Amino acid sequence: MAVDWAAERAIHGGTRIEIVTIGGTILSDESQTGASLRAAELRVLDSAPECEVTSRRVSGTMPGALFEQATAADLLVVGAHRDGAASSMMSGRFLRLATGSAVPIVVVPAHWSPSDAAVVVGFSGHEANSRAVEVAASEADAAGASLVIVHAWQMPVPRVEGAISLRASPIQVRAEHSRVLRSAALRTSAARPNLAVEQILSHGDTAGVLLERARDASLLVIGMSHRRFLPDALLGSVARELLTQSVVPVCIAPNTTLDM
Repeated sequence: MAVDWAAERAIHGGTRIEIVTIGGTILSDESQTGASLRAAELRVLDSAPECEVTSRRVSGTMPGALFEQATAADLLVVGAHRDGAASSMMSGRFLRLATGSAVPIVVVPAHWSPSDAAVVVGFSGHEANSRAVEVAASEADAAGASLVIVHAWQMPVPRVEGAISLRASPIQVRAEHSRVLRSAALRTSAARPNLAVEQILSHGDTAGVLLERARDASLLVIGMSHRRFLPDALLGSVARELLTQSVVPVCIAPNTTLDM
């Protein structure tokens, strides 16, 4: 699925694809691996004849060998086979990949099929999450799709001062979240005036909101810092839930300028 997704992306032009498989030093399966790589190249060229595509097998172990191969890439694409007990293990592996990668990672589910629907991005309001919006806007623009910026919000826990519990006004809280979302949408539209940008403000938990809003999307993009997930919204548990339950490809966009 990873190869097919990359090939579909290449249809829009300007893409060079490098197909990499990571293996050990055992040579007995080299011929089989070579045949599989050549078949993958042909699948790409069938979809995108103008695409420059290469393939190779490299020795090493995951994830270090993969990071080394992806240092000059703009995107790292991996396939996910999620079934039963293996699902949680696989999501954890992808999270470890994302925390160490300097480039965005797209995780493509096994039953993915091409779509020209909108690209959905979850925006938490934190500066580190701005990178996710930029990546999502770039992907939507290149594909000729629209961009949907989704911001989930919940009421904060009441503050206690002395014997008094201070509760925020739901109207004020929603208005502040709306302002944050509107600001992100305006920045994106200013940077890409030809891109159709929609903004959705939804009350609820982040994972549930994003899964619902991205159910028919072509891609779901979330953001994270290099060292840990964003503190308020895109927590590790949320990202894991998206990776195990999303029916569309999930892109995890690291912010390499902010180590939180």
